[in-house]
Order: sequence, then structure tokens, then C-alpha cells
Amino acid sequence: MPKRLFSEKGESSVIEKRTPSRLVFNVFNYGFMIIFALLCIMPVWHVVMASLSNPRLLMGASGILVKPLGKVTLEGYGMVLQNRNILVGYGNTIFYVLFTSVFGTILTAIAGYLVSRTDFKLAKPLTLFIMFTMIFSAGTIPTYMVIRNMGMLNTRWAILVPGLMNTYYIIIMKSAFEQLPMSFEESAKLDGANSLTILFKILMPMVKPTLAVVVMFTVIMQWNSWYLASIYLVKARDKWPLQLFMRDLLVKNDASKIVTNANDANAAINMAGNLVKYCVTVVGTAPILLAYPFAQKYFVSGITLGGVKG
Repeated sequence: MPKRLFSEKGESSVIEKRTPSRLVFNVFNYGFMIIFALLCIMPVWHVVMASLSNPRLLMGASGILVKPLGKVTLEGYGMVLQNRNILVGYGNTIFYVLFTSVFGTILTAIAGYLVSRTDFKLAKPLTLFIMFTMIFSAGTIPTYMVIRNMGMLNTRWAILVPGLMNTYYIIIMKSAFEQLPMSFEESAKLDGANSLTILFKILMPMVKPTLAVVVMFTVIMQWNSWYLASIYLVKARDKWPLQLFMRDLLVKNDASKIVTNANDANAAINMAGNLVKYCVTVVGTAPILLAYPFAQKYFVSGITLGGVKG
């Protein structure tokens, strides 16, 4: 049996008994986690190292790169950052992400609060309707017809409106509000607070971890989104998000449009274009990877819902 010890502050800690079975389990557990972490890190590391490599050596390389080939060069990043399409895509993506994460989260919180109220008579019918839309979808063609009939084709609204709210996030917010004691809301009503004041000043600060999860999911989904833009923004290339430009580059093998300083020889274009692909991948994914650790604490931390002090 594990022993329980108490520190000077009165905090208890459990010391596990060292047994052969426990030692074997720890070895396999840590070994598996280390291997799994390496498998996740290796592709990212390979792309970063390739983006810093000599383009001539990179053309003949195969396998996972542990270090840059040849002398470290930022030539690929220079060509990427000088390209107008990449800069335009960055600006559009940031705008789409900010708009949907701010206004989408607010509307999602309002919807989740509304269907979580037991005194609201239409809470159950609305919940069933929301869940129905999560299971059954009309499809791409009816959605395209709606966007077209509303006059939103080739406009930013075609990207912002369909992605503004998500059914799954509404259910998450509904569950978060239902876990809060009703005494908080009742006390606020006795003090004369209305529904909006209760929601934004009392309840939403108490579900910040859930809000952070919704914001993070929204940011990731919108940052990686390109399919809607490829359908609704066919004639509005200046409104394309970054991922759609990256798709043209990586899938359609269109790197020569970015390589503006390469020689006319096809070999030079191919070498520089291959380097640019890795650089564009790093430029497109680095911001979301760097932002994730700052929101990680909200994924692993909970919130204690205490009682109302009298």
C-alpha cells in the first residue's frame, strides 16, 4: 500500500511503493510517451530544417533531416515574405480569425446560456433543433445556393457568416453554464441585475476555461480553413485566406509564381520552388503553434464552483 506523508504545511503527498511491476510499467509508459512525442516532433523538425537548407542539396535529399543541409540560409523566407499573395493571405486570415473568434464566441456563449436556463420554455425545443443540425446537414450545394441568393458570393461575408457559430461549441457552453449553481444568478437578480449583466459580468468569468477552449478551437479551425474560400471566393483572389494560397502552392505545384528572383532555367526554379514550399509551410503553421502553449493551461486546469458567501 502506498504511504501518505504530511508536509509542514499540512499538505498530504502519496509515495508509491517501488515494486518490480511498477518499475516495468514506468519504463514502458515513459518509453512509449517519448517515442510518441518524437513521432509528433520529427515531421515539424524536418520541415523547419528543410526550410533552412541549401536548395541545391535539398533537391537530392531523402528521409528525415536532422540538421540543415549545407550552410543555413534564409533565402526561402525572404522570397516568401516578399510575395504579395502570402502577405495578402496573412492579412485576410488574421481578419477572419479575429472576427470569428470574438463575435463567434460571444454569440456561442449567448446561445449556450439561453438553452441552459430551466425557466426558459423554449430551451428544450431549441436544444433539440440545435442537436438536429449537428447530426444532419443539408450539404454543400444547398448551402452554396443560400450564400448565392443572399448575395454573399465573392465577399468576406461568405467566409464569416457560415463559420461564425458551431453547434458543438454551443453544447459545450450549455454544459458549462448548467454546472454553475443557480444561487449565483438568483443573488444577482435580487440585486437588480438583468440577464445580460448576469451573463457577461457574473457567469462568463466563471467559465473562462471553457471560453478559452471555444476560442482556441475556433482559431485553429478558421486558421486552417480553405475549403469554403475555394468555393465562395472564386472570383475574389484578394480575399483568399493564407491556407488557400498555400494549397495552390503545395497541391497544384505552383511555386514558380512565388519564386521571383530565380533564374530562367527550370532547374533553378525547381530548386528554389522546393525550398519555398517548406518555408511557406513554416510561415503558415508557426503562429498557431506558438499561440497554443499560452492557452494550454486552460485545457488542463479546471474551475471550482463554490457556494455563495452569505
